[in-house]
Amino acid sequence: MPDSELYPKIYATINAIPAGSVTSYGAIAKMVGCGPRQVGYALHALPEDSKLPWHRVLNHAGRISLPPSAGYERQRTLLEQEGVEFSLKGRVDLKRFGWEI
Repeated sequence: MPDSELYPKIYATINAIPAGSVTSYGAIAKMVGCGPRQVGYALHALPEDSKLPWHRVLNHAGRISLPPSAGYERQRTLLEQEGVEFSLKGRVDLKRFGWEI
């Protein structure tokens, strides 16, 4: 499926994730019929000022995929402001905070 068809599906699915919940790249991929990397590519293509709740997408282990950086801190802060809790090892409990359609 071309990006022009796939990315809007990915974005619509991510937009449906409620505040205080998270999901994984793989879960989004399964919902829209693509691979997890394509979800990552779609998120990377977002403009800096996007209103899409990109921060609610984590890796399969419940961790932020970004390396330690300003972007990592921004994602973590946005999630914490929504009530998402991180363990001491930087993981989110996907059973507690996870979302799927």
